[in-house]
Amino acid sequence: MNGAIPIDEMVNGHGGVRPQWRRLLSAISDLGHQELRARQQQIALALADQTGALSSSSFSGPGETLDNQGRNNFIGAQCDPIPLLLKADEFSALEAGIIQRARLQEALLRDVYGERNVLVDHLLPPALVWANKGFLRCGTVDALRSVGHQFISSYAVDLVREADGQWRVLADRVRQGNGIGLALENRRQMTRAIPELFAGVALQRLRPFLECWQDSVQKTGVGETANPALLTPGPSSPFWSEHVILARELGCTLVEAGDLTVREGALWLKTVRGLRKIDVLLVRQNGDSIDPLELERTTGSAGVSGLLDAARNGSVRLINDPRAGFVEALGVQSFLPDIVSRLFGETLRLENVDSLWLGQPDNQIFLEQLLFGRSQSPQETTGYWAVASAIGEELPVQRLAALDEKQRKNLWEKVCKEPWRYIACREPLASLSPCVGDKEIVPRPIVLRMFAIQDEKGWSVLPGGVCRVFDAGEAVTAGPIGENQITKDVWVMVDENFSLQETSFSAPYPLAIRRSQGDLPSRAADDFFWLGRYLEQIESGARLLRVIMTHMSGTEPSPRELADIAVLMRQMRAMGLVQEAPVPAYGYAGTVRGLFAIGGSDGFFARVLRKIIRLVPELVDRLTQDVRDFISHRGGEILKMIDQRPRRSDPARMLDQLSGLTSELLLYSATLSGFAAESMVLSGGRQFLDLGRRIERVSSVLLICSGVLEQPDVYQRGRMEAALRLMLQLCDSVITYRSRYFGVVQPAPVLDLLLLDEDNPRGAAYQLAALRDSLAGLASDSPFVPEAQRSASYELADMAENIRTTLAEMVASVVSASSQDAATAALPSALKDMQAAVLQLSERIGRSYFSVLNSPRLVGIGNETAIDMDGALT
Repeated sequence: MNGAIPIDEMVNGHGGVRPQWRRLLSAISDLGHQELRARQQQIALALADQTGALSSSSFSGPGETLDNQGRNNFIGAQCDPIPLLLKADEFSALEAGIIQRARLQEALLRDVYGERNVLVDHLLPPALVWANKGFLRCGTVDALRSVGHQFISSYAVDLVREADGQWRVLADRVRQGNGIGLALENRRQMTRAIPELFAGVALQRLRPFLECWQDSVQKTGVGETANPALLTPGPSSPFWSEHVILARELGCTLVEAGDLTVREGALWLKTVRGLRKIDVLLVRQNGDSIDPLELERTTGSAGVSGLLDAARNGSVRLINDPRAGFVEALGVQSFLPDIVSRLFGETLRLENVDSLWLGQPDNQIFLEQLLFGRSQSPQETTGYWAVASAIGEELPVQRLAALDEKQRKNLWEKVCKEPWRYIACREPLASLSPCVGDKEIVPRPIVLRMFAIQDEKGWSVLPGGVCRVFDAGEAVTAGPIGENQITKDVWVMVDENFSLQETSFSAPYPLAIRRSQGDLPSRAADDFFWLGRYLEQIESGARLLRVIMTHMSGTEPSPRELADIAVLMRQMRAMGLVQEAPVPAYGYAGTVRGLFAIGGSDGFFARVLRKIIRLVPELVDRLTQDVRDFISHRGGEILKMIDQRPRRSDPARMLDQLSGLTSELLLYSATLSGFAAESMVLSGGRQFLDLGRRIERVSSVLLICSGVLEQPDVYQRGRMEAALRLMLQLCDSVITYRSRYFGVVQPAPVLDLLLLDEDNPRGAAYQLAALRDSLAGLASDSPFVPEAQRSASYELADMAENIRTTLAEMVASVVSASSQDAATAALPSALKDMQAAVLQLSERIGRSYFSVLNSPRLVGIGNETAIDMDGALT
């Protein structure tokens, strides 16, 4: 095949356009390059929105996001608007070949982990098994081979069409086979963004395949009711978006290893209302890290201790079996033709790209000739060959044409030392497909990934797939679909003999009515809790800054205003807005510049906003599209506004910009609270979001009251009234107080409104009553809550009620005192104790309901003191 020209997918061998492309080519011509480019950007943004990939976006352009410093970076998968077309007969041939390979891989796995006849008969070298990274020695041979056990329930394969027009296999994917979710989203967004291309085209639909898979997963359960979950490494995984889509489409709970535990030989999900049994687990995590108790290689993502033991007990079904990964190794591919002949008496329908295992002496001689031969042309000897790992190790693929003399000698020495570790493979000359480039439509090499699933009826193949697009001259490899890689939708045409078969999914048992979301994982509850706390931190900080600015009205403040500003500055430091508060004595301009820094890109508000935005990927499967869009889009716009503001200006201009920022932040917090109240059910994530807000707000009220009253001269004539007015302003209760008491300000009415009135949503008692009722509701919502968990919830509710009772006693002592001013001035210490009790309540909530945290959260507004949130649900 040396010297061959790659096939163009759009044209035939005689220079004409293939029949299936003619109508599409006309639609592409009508749209034009510029319009196609614009539609491509729309699809990129829509893909990112759907999968949460732009969770931290500033949205200054399609596919942009913020790094840790708030700068813009381009990320996210892109879908080329020109699809790859497959005729019905071509797909049928591929379908038959893919099903054969899937059956072959299943049979090979059963044999290697069973009788091992392929090793006894020398069809597969032992070195490709025992040293294989994917071969896992866990448990006994027969333990995981129960009746009906399938090693592979889902399968993917990377295909490349070479110069002779034949599709060949570049790599088998049996561990995870990522890309089905992307295929679904590509098709969904293509139909929305470019409906013109679909007009008059009859395509085989993707939905029946997904319905069949969902039905298969639901029927795989070992009990009466299937409780499936999808195990993901988490948002840090490059395939997180894929996992979110699959969990949503297949009706699975998206979980991480920390969400699961094995008890009494069964697998359980840790939820906020107890343990829920999981009997089907779709594994999207590397098999060698799935169970640290049994596997030697436990690097990377955390595993679930005892998971394999639970699988051996038959209490949970793993899809795919974590031991299936060894057949992916490139060295195994070379021996598949002989194995399929022996096991099935068939020839391999889909051939492999040429590869040679270097554990055989003849192949070593061939490699030596490639490396050091002088008789052949450089293209014949090195142009299309590379050396890679034969046993699935993370070794770089070395292209022979790119090696100098020294590098060739080093490679040869490694091969001679351990030849069984390496394979020589010919680089495929991939076919070209038209793609939308920056300035014009250009041909690009492609690799086609297709998917199959196995159910009780056998194997079925997705009538579509994902095409990976490579740059011209780039090496065509079998690597994963990268976050920034361009992909294509794959269309399978319908011929006149095709009959559409609908698959209707229905549960094999009546569904029980559910009103509460008892399956909310503890990790998700923890994220919602801190989302609420962060929102309240922004709101409280913005209100404090607004009150400060009202005291700096653009002119030099009076001595009385300076005294109030000094109190507010200390409060600003106590609430964590700044490390060191600006000193009013330094002058008006200096104080304004100090305040201006709070709203900077490294200031308090930007830091908390980034924390909020980074929670979106964690909760992408729990938040509606509108809520995700608002958090990311609007939050990104505010961060951009912070970044782009002028660095130097006059004091009046600085205060004006700060005023605009505080208004935006307060609107952001209020709107998000409204979204939560109107679009989230109370028993789900909203309940914990609300708990977080209540904890933070009551802590803020108590901190404000203690901080403002903690002045050496607060009991002196005139200062108490000023302090009380400040407390009302900071707690946003001025209008409510004025409507009840007109302009007369006294300690007892103010304290009653801020600390004791359960009708005041800005006061402490309102928050504590809400905390009490919500925590008690967690105990009574479900009859399946364990007694220990129920008792803990009631105990937490009692803690909130005890704090409220203590505050009532404080207010009563002020009301009955002969000097209300003196009694009020003595309260700061007791108020601080109550704030500490609130933070202790927060910690206890974490210990009762949330997962063990790998990284600590921050307690209080801007407080840098970390707390240990271990002691997860037991």
